[in-house]
Amino acid sequence: MAFWSDGVTEPRRNFKFLLTVGTLPLWIVKQVNLPAITVAEGTHKFLNHTFYFPGTVEYNEVSFTVVDSINEEVTKRILESFINSGYNTPEQETASLDSLITKGQATRTLGAVRIEQLGSGHDGQTNKIAFVLRNAWINNLEFATGLNYDSSDPSEISVKLRYDFFNFADTAGTLPGFGG
Repeated sequence: MAFWSDGVTEPRRNFKFLLTVGTLPLWIVKQVNLPAITVAEGTHKFLNHTFYFPGTVEYNEVSFTVVDSINEEVTKRILESFINSGYNTPEQETASLDSLITKGQATRTLGAVRIEQLGSGHDGQTNKIAFVLRNAWINNLEFATGLNYDSSDPSEISVKLRYDFFNFADTAGTLPGFGG
């Protein structure tokens, strides 16, 4: 008998997630990608053979898209977060001298970033997994790519985050090696 016919098996669904980024409201989030890990490799050549060794670990950028809600002043909130990280427009010489984005300010100002993927188990429990990005900061901001009279779609903002690493947890707790 295939495991899909068993009523106990339940896959995680891509539409069951929550993204928490500082003070942004949960309901404006449209999509987010989960973290990915890449292990660089080193090589050693000996005679006619090549041997490979694992190298440094790198984490990809995480991007998310939000709907630009007028009531929630989403554009203003995101730009304030960017300004509070140390950015100032170079309109005056004194302002440009103070316009230094620092990692400390950028990570403090953005706040905690948590991606939770929800899943309902056969026992009625909400089985969730969570990725908590550590030292995340805004790497890229893209406002609506184009405005036109042919569309009534909501305006969106795309944000890319860079981070140092993530912690992982599920309903049983944290995973050793990833924050446990």
